[in-house]
Amino acid sequence: MENRPPRRAPSRHAGSKAPLGVRRVAELLLTAGLTAGAVFGAALALNDPRFKELLNVRIGPGNGQSAGQQDPGSAGEAGQVPQAEGRLGAPPPGLEESDAPLAAADPPPLGSDSYHFLAVNGDGSPVGYSPCRPLHYVINNELAPAGSQQLVTESIATISAATGIRFIYDGTTAEQPSPQRPPYQPGAYGERWAPLLIAWTTPEVAPQLKGKVIGTGGSTHFSYDDGPKAFVTGGLDLDAPQIADELLNPDGHLYARAVILHELSHVMGLDHVDDPTQLMYPEIGTPEGLSAGDLNGLYELSKAQCRKDL
Repeated sequence: MENRPPRRAPSRHAGSKAPLGVRRVAELLLTAGLTAGAVFGAALALNDPRFKELLNVRIGPGNGQSAGQQDPGSAGEAGQVPQAEGRLGAPPPGLEESDAPLAAADPPPLGSDSYHFLAVNGDGSPVGYSPCRPLHYVINNELAPAGSQQLVTESIATISAATGIRFIYDGTTAEQPSPQRPPYQPGAYGERWAPLLIAWTTPEVAPQLKGKVIGTGGSTHFSYDDGPKAFVTGGLDLDAPQIADELLNPDGHLYARAVILHELSHVMGLDHVDDPTQLMYPEIGTPEGLSAGDLNGLYELSKAQCRKDL
């Protein structure tokens, strides 16, 4: 395997410098005690970590309009949050939610504490997806490189086995990625949480991919008041031209799959670690896939509680 520079992983956004870690891109404060927040992991890139500032959105009571209030130095406009019957910005609760997890996660073969979570609840438990309902996903594959569908399918199967989350493919979509993507889009996806969006895209469409950033991933969590949070949907943006170039290399499909696995692990709730032997290290030097720490972290995420209230 040829030697090449390691893949660096700055945060989801390119912009002003900031330390690596959790990025809360949008905090939606909803009526009736329902709150939501988008938590994004870090994106894989070939250069130094760079970030955009944070953006807060508050929903005014009773009008369903968002009044954007940006943090100092932020860029962009606050997005609109759709209004649902009875619950602002959320579908009827409990769709497809079972009383028990749909599948059991594979226990990691080796123990390791080399993992971190993007978000935790007040009791210290990690924020994850409910294992008691399937996670639907769609793909915008208009720009997908040849052979990339297999890489996505294989990566999802790996993450599913590690977390016990059952993924359901809902087909292709024309939806474009957005940092302010609404988690509830009844006009497009019906009375349910929007599916996970996997988008093969470009920096022109997704500015967070500018420079050497090759992929980004994150999820949106909901909760009631100070209750436990749960992820309900997410997004994974992949730089199609960069990955197409990568696939021209003899081992390019291995690196491309490592990128997808890394970002899917962010979607599930894992953050970066300081251990260079883990896939969630900020640099991918070798494409060996999930290591012991990654697998143990994903296994802990599999223990999230069922959420018939969401």
